[in-house]
Amino acid sequence: MVNGRRCNMKSKKESGLSILEALISTAIVGIGFIAILQMTNFSVQSIDSSGERTKANFLTTMIVEDIIGNRNTYHGKKADDVKTLTAANPRFSEYLSAKTASNPAISDLCVKDPQNQTTASNPEKDIYSQQKDNAPQNKEDKWKEVFAENRFLKCRSNKETKKLQVFKMCRWQSCTIYNANIYDEPMYVGRLEVMLNNGKKRKYIYFQSDYKIKE
Repeated sequence: MVNGRRCNMKSKKESGLSILEALISTAIVGIGFIAILQMTNFSVQSIDSSGERTKANFLTTMIVEDIIGNRNTYHGKKADDVKTLTAANPRFSEYLSAKTASNPAISDLCVKDPQNQTTASNPEKDIYSQQKDNAPQNKEDKWKEVFAENRFLKCRSNKETKKLQVFKMCRWQSCTIYNANIYDEPMYVGRLEVMLNNGKKRKYIYFQSDYKIKE
């Protein structure tokens, strides 16, 4: 009998998990999986946001280089036809300054309609298919196509705006910004702003687009 009791006690000690213990274990494992899924979702969103910021950096740099690289060109004229310049053919920065005094050159291109539908552009469209005979106009057309919604940057809401402005600075009252320290020709300073992540992330850059010393 003693040996029998010992066998019974030994078998009780080696018994399996109870239903309560199994439920608790399942709950703990489930909570762990939920946490892992949330971390994975957060990681995917972070990678997506980082990619959008990287693309915005490249696009803003491209536009700044376009403006600075064409500072000596005249809007509405060919490069080899500068002898027939008129008051209607200002230099590129001067043209952008006059144009953006009331409305930014690039503005609110990522817009949702009332039905919350995007007017997506054709990503297969060749932005160089219809070239004009002067560089500034070609640059403007390229900017509009590049920043068109769903082409390069995602369009989540109408809070994701893009704005380009060029300010004319000089010591005369006719300029956009008065600066008594400028004694030569007016200085042109550009500001490019891109709103990302539903308007929560802002990318902006200031740059000197043109400045000429009096001869």
